[in-house]
Amino acid sequence: MAKIPRPLWQLLLLTNDPKMPGKLTCEECIALLAYDTELLLDGAELDEIRPAINKHLSQCSKCQAKLASWLEKQYRMERFLDLHLEAEE
Repeated sequence: MAKIPRPLWQLLLLTNDPKMPGKLTCEECIALLAYDTELLLDGAELDEIRPAINKHLSQCSKCQAKLASWLEKQYRMERFLDLHLEAEE
């Protein structure tokens, strides 16, 4: 029987509770990374985001690559928008 994935709200509650061990699957980690990428782009340090994500990232090269890819794409998009706005001025 397939395991039913936990909804994002439940993952957020679990990973913000220091009493919970919070072992994540790759799918759960990626869902939380999508949510927390904005925090990183706004200047938060990786150490400041959920410890469960950090733990998973330290052990999973697939998720490390996914995070790096998202950050690179987001940086390129922001840079493109900045250049476009500068050109309009």
